[in-house]
Amino acid sequence: MVGSWDGSQSDDSSHFERGVDHIYEAFICPLTKEVMHDPVTLENGRTFEREAIEKYFKECSDTGKPPSCPLTSQTLSSTDVSPSIALRNTIQEWRSRNDAAKLDIARQALFIGNDENDVLQALMHVRQICRSIRSNRQGVRNFQLIRMIIDMLKSNSHKVRYKALQTLQVVVEGDEESKEILAEGDTVRTLVKFLSHEPSKGKEAAVSLLFELSKSETLCEKIGSVNGALILLVGLTSSNSVNVSIVEKADRTLENLERSKEIVKQMASYGRLQPLLGKILEGDLLDHSFLTFFIDQ
Repeated sequence: MVGSWDGSQSDDSSHFERGVDHIYEAFICPLTKEVMHDPVTLENGRTFEREAIEKYFKECSDTGKPPSCPLTSQTLSSTDVSPSIALRNTIQEWRSRNDAAKLDIARQALFIGNDENDVLQALMHVRQICRSIRSNRQGVRNFQLIRMIIDMLKSNSHKVRYKALQTLQVVVEGDEESKEILAEGDTVRTLVKFLSHEPSKGKEAAVSLLFELSKSETLCEKIGSVNGALILLVGLTSSNSVNVSIVEKADRTLENLERSKEIVKQMASYGRLQPLLGKILEGDLLDHSFLTFFIDQ
């Protein structure tokens, strides 16, 4: 819902970022029609998203036109812009309130048995918030949403499970604490099970999430210890799947798991010999047990 500074509301909100709280017209860049992240002001007092106005000025330069204001067509003496710090801070405060409200609504919707559309919308809101402002991961942890999203993996709906996997991927990306929360309990085992039981899209989302988790050295052992994980991942890398992403992510997951000598040995027993060969040639695995294992193969 879009409003002016005096609280009146515009009828046209279809192109604007939707929120629980009102969106004021001053928040919207006239060029992008979206809420601004880095508002800057021209010499004539008009405000735009920095990236958008810089792109506009470049187009003016490339076509030989003098710089002008895209709203008024007024010729400008300079393309210099001033950061609108007060407006930026106001927008950030609005986003924080709005995102907190959306996360609270999501928390109320994420229960098995709730309307599927409500669950899917809640998952979408979590993804959007985490993608737009990475600091909101802390908010997700505070609302215990990670565990609630994990519960959605038990849904009877393929679509809900798929979207839950995608949402978990966005939530934990680059966040070690969130990864630890996700890896508690049987979640990793569930992801491994999805490698063989889910449709192609769900399988791709599951292996992508395992790849993200495998970036954490502390979680590699946990993934490798799940019964069937290594043989399924090795099998995916040698499959004739038309989904190239599945093959690639399975291979990169295995590469991360190669930090562990014991996992390298297990991989070799499933036919992935190159890591073991490489470590032996590098002198990393010259102890008797590993040499004996390699000779036995």
